[in-house]
Amino acid sequence: MDCLDANTVQDLMAGGLDSSTRGEVLGHLDACDDCRELLGATARRELVDPTAPAGLGDTIAATPALETTQRDSSPALELKLAPGSTFGRYELVERLGAGAMGVVWRAHDPKLGRQVALKLLRRRDVLLTERLVREAQAMAQVNHPHVVAVYDVGTTDVSTYIAMELVEGQSLRTWQASKSRTIPEIVGAYVAAGRGLAAAHGAGIVHRDFKPDNVLVGGDGRARVTDFGLAAARTSGLADSMAHAVTDLDLTGHGTVLGTPAYMAPEQFQGRDLDPRTDQFNFCAALYEALYNERPFEGTRYDELADNVIAGRVRPPRAGAQVSPGLRAIVVRGLAVKPSDRFPSMEHLLAELGRDRAKPWRRIAFVAAAVAAALLLGIIADWAVRDRVTAEIRTSFTLTGKQLDLTSSRLRGFFRDSTAAALREPALQDLAAHRDQADFGLGSADADREELERLHNTFVSAELPRIGNTQPAIVDYKGRLMYTSYAPNVWNTDMRVLPSVRAALDAGTGRALGVFSQAQLAPTKLLGAGPRSPGVVLMFLQTLALGATPEARAIYLVLEDGKLVLDDLRLDDKSALALVAPDGTTAGDPEITQAEIDAARSTSVVTVGDREVISRPLLGLDNKPIATVVMARPIGGVLTFFPGARLVFVLAALVALAIFGGAAWRWRQALH
Repeated sequence: MDCLDANTVQDLMAGGLDSSTRGEVLGHLDACDDCRELLGATARRELVDPTAPAGLGDTIAATPALETTQRDSSPALELKLAPGSTFGRYELVERLGAGAMGVVWRAHDPKLGRQVALKLLRRRDVLLTERLVREAQAMAQVNHPHVVAVYDVGTTDVSTYIAMELVEGQSLRTWQASKSRTIPEIVGAYVAAGRGLAAAHGAGIVHRDFKPDNVLVGGDGRARVTDFGLAAARTSGLADSMAHAVTDLDLTGHGTVLGTPAYMAPEQFQGRDLDPRTDQFNFCAALYEALYNERPFEGTRYDELADNVIAGRVRPPRAGAQVSPGLRAIVVRGLAVKPSDRFPSMEHLLAELGRDRAKPWRRIAFVAAAVAAALLLGIIADWAVRDRVTAEIRTSFTLTGKQLDLTSSRLRGFFRDSTAAALREPALQDLAAHRDQADFGLGSADADREELERLHNTFVSAELPRIGNTQPAIVDYKGRLMYTSYAPNVWNTDMRVLPSVRAALDAGTGRALGVFSQAQLAPTKLLGAGPRSPGVVLMFLQTLALGATPEARAIYLVLEDGKLVLDDLRLDDKSALALVAPDGTTAGDPEITQAEIDAARSTSVVTVGDREVISRPLLGLDNKPIATVVMARPIGGVLTFFPGARLVFVLAALVALAIFGGAAWRWRQALH
């Protein structure tokens, strides 16, 4: 036989066991040290000698009237029942469990077409029948989702039964022990059960034996209070049959001890009148045990426990317990010795429990919501500003693109006009007619050099025409630099190192427009002999021939600094511009980064960091790209405090929303 549970002890002490079961219990007590320690030697003497005091684990409900109640000596009911048989109008399906007093079956109600839990007495017994009817009547007064519903009560030739709501689940005690439960989960389950108690109090019922074994937790997680077998009416407003049953049994009379000692209130130990505040004490004792994994009052014997409960000696908090001081204060108040020192009602107690659990989550939810709202407002405002600024940037880039087309056309016009004017210069005509005489054996190299120097000096003094910011240069038929306005004293360098010059000389006639880095021009000294900062130069080339002969006799070059071209493009002081040569050399505003240039060269419009970047081609004479113009402009917005501020704000907003969601869910759970 398994160790005794509280219900078996209760039935044993109430005289509700048949002789066979009583013998098994007494035999178990003889062999089980744990059960003897639990009940105590005095409890066992009470079972043999009713004059002895009761033990700790017992529920005492014996009065002279109850002890003299006659009982039927029918054999145990479950021996006569089997799945498929009927009991009253109910068809038995399977046996769910049994106690010393009765057995519970899953049954089918064919009349209403539903499954019920059928609680049957083991035998006909006036005392037990009255108790079962009293339980049914008490439960029937309460219609609440946290109270097990009663459908029917009746008596047959065999026994008495209650048809109740079938709860697929486990007791609250088993639910607590099934896995590690958090404090909010435990309090939430007890608050749900407490709502059932409060509903019973509202119907005028005092349970008087609330404990985790008398609460069922269904598969849906809903807790339901059951086992109102010790309940009594506290007002005259109940049905007459209920009041009559309670009055006849005299369960509320002074001096009667009723309940499970481990959870009983001082007034239950002292046999005083009970009211809903007694249930409140039972409830808090059970909740304390669930929270701390130990009972609130010390005592392994009935009298020892009673002394501690009546004296109000609550255990100190167990080391390592995670129960908050606020929650402990609520539970301890419910364990007050004087009923008047407890909460006015179960509703007040439940409200305090709900506030204690919900308050920190509510505060966290409010703070997280406020932070998330502020962050989201900042992000939305930033997006709005960025959208407006981006639209302005796109408009600015469009206008700059049009300006680039105008600049390209202007440059081509400048180059053509400059070349047309220069070709009329006598010095350039002289250069075109010059040939080195040494090549024909008619003179010496020194004489030729002197002639070239004379021509060079002629160009220096001629002041070749310039249009805008253009700079002219002259190259002879052998590709020798004869003159450059950047460095008038520099001449006789080899210009054929430039592919465009070599191609023009080989072709005989033609013109071209190209973009060169200063590093590419450095060997020619076209820009001077001294070191120059990195930059980009636009160069227009026009060949000069004499008569119908296609041979190039001279080349006229017109150059312009790339930075000056960008200045002509600039429409505002917010945009940064850069001119990128084919070899990757860049001229322009230094704030344009290489990453922006690389991104812009791969696509026309791109956002890099906090800047909008766009690229446009610079077209040559044949309308083919000869360079790239990159434009960049800060998008701006509200979130420009530091680099990456937008990403930080977005991540912070997501974290705040996650905290808000979690806290709101916890808050909601705490209120149910």
